[in-house]
Formats: sequence, structure tokens, C-alpha cells
Amino acid sequence: MDATSEGEFMEEDAYASFMASKPFTFLVGPEKKAFAIHSALVAGQSKVLEKLVLGDMQEAREGSVVWEHVDEQTFIRFSQYAYMGIYRYPSFRPRAPRVADFGDAWGNDRPEDRTGMIESRRHRTRKVKKKVRPQIVHSWHTGLIEPESESESESERTNKGKELWTAFEKKLSSTEPYMAMKQASPLGDGEESNAELLLCHARLYVFAECYDIRKLMHLSLCTLHHVLVKVPESDEMTSMAVKLLQYCYANDTPDALRDLAVEYTACRVEHLSKREEFQELVKVHGDFSVALVNALLSRID
Repeated sequence: MDATSEGEFMEEDAYASFMASKPFTFLVGPEKKAFAIHSALVAGQSKVLEKLVLGDMQEAREGSVVWEHVDEQTFIRFSQYAYMGIYRYPSFRPRAPRVADFGDAWGNDRPEDRTGMIESRRHRTRKVKKKVRPQIVHSWHTGLIEPESESESESERTNKGKELWTAFEKKLSSTEPYMAMKQASPLGDGEESNAELLLCHARLYVFAECYDIRKLMHLSLCTLHHVLVKVPESDEMTSMAVKLLQYCYANDTPDALRDLAVEYTACRVEHLSKREEFQELVKVHGDFSVALVNALLSRID
């Protein structure tokens, strides 16, 4: 028997073993909805879960446990991972772009309207002020200096922002495991985006950390990073990112999750800072404010 055949035989043997094990019942969420998973499969996820389902604890003897603190969707994703090594998560559904109303501006405006628009532009052009040259100032330790122009300063900030985003993109190696994001059809008017696109990975990571399921921790965090990188910047994404931050700092979440959220925030702070919810978060959570300041310092180094 070659190595490949032997490996396949061992996988089949392990599959038969856990399928033959007794189901273990989880009573999940406030309503204690019952879900059952083969006990040997649960035990194989971590030492913590092994003690829970096969050890000397009361839960192991009774074959069930109450998990009121776990929401149903998080548990379902855990069970998907336990059986298949992956889990499902919501597709990204961007809002359909809305055409601005310029009074039938797609070539159907009247000639007199176009003339008025041209004259208006000329009038505004005449009113444009001449660019003011930066004044030369005196410094006691450098003598006469001329400050950098606004355009140069803006260019440097833009380049630094791009460098920060590139570093964020590369933070998790391309060889790291993640589940590629799927894009569904755009949202129509009246439909709302689901913040679960980000939150589902965060909740699953917290769950996996609680029960020391290290491979699931790694997979969920890497997938969250993948989604943060792939979803383009927009008002919709800004709203989702704020909700992710609220979850991270309103709850006792692991440092790795907070660090990822803060580093993303440092890259997108111009958009996020305009939101009242974000400003409130900065006021209420001093630990978030400190972490954000430290992350932003990398933009001015």
C-alpha cells in the first residue's frame, strides 16, 4: 500500500470512527435551541471540548450542554467547520450606484440650458483667486525657511496612506488560509446591507478563542482580514466597519481581533471619523483611543 492509499484509508477510518460516536447535544442561545454533533468530532476540535464531551464533567455524563452565550448562527458556522473544515458567511452585496439627477443631463438638455451652464462656469472661473504663495518664515534654529506647499504636503499624506494600506494588505501572508468572499447582486433601494459580513467572522473568532479551537481561530481571522481588504471603501463599508469596532470594544474580545480592526481603522480614518457612532466610540472607550493613536503614529513617522 503506497503512502497516498494509506493516508486515504486512515481518513476513512477516522470518518467512520466519529460517525459511529454518540451525538452530543448543544442547547444554544437564549431559547436553548437543540443542535447535535457527533461527540468524537467535537472532541477532536480542542482539548477544552474533549473534556467537555468525553471527560468527567456533568455535561459529558448527560451528553448535553447549555450554551446560552453562543448565538445560533455562530454555532451553525462552528458545526459547518467541524464537519467540512469551512463555514458559510454572507455574500458582499454592494448598493447599486444611483444616477445623479441633473435635469435629464444625459444629452437631452435644451441648448439654452447648456449655454447657461457654460456661462456659469466662465463666471466662476473669473472669480477664482490667485494661488497664494506660502510666506517665508523665520525660525530661531534654522534661519529663513519656506514651508512646503499644500500640494506637496497633501501628496506626502496620500503616499503615506497608500503605504499603510499596502502594509495592511500584506499583514497576513497570501499563503494563509481564508475563504474567498463571494459577491452577490447589488442591493436595491430600500434594502439594507448586512453588517454580518464582518461580524460573523469576529463572533466566530471569539467563540474559537474561548474554546481554544486554534485552526478555526486562524481561519476566521484570516477570512475577516480578506473581507476587509476586498470590500471597496464606501459609506456602506464605513458603517459596517464602525459596527465591527463597536463589537470589539463593547465586549471582552481578544487582542488579535482588536488589533486587526484598529489597523484597518488607521487606514480608513478619514471616512470613519465623520460618523457620530465612531466619534462616540472614541469618547467612551479610552483603550480604543489609545490603540488608534498608536496606529496613526505610523502615518507620520
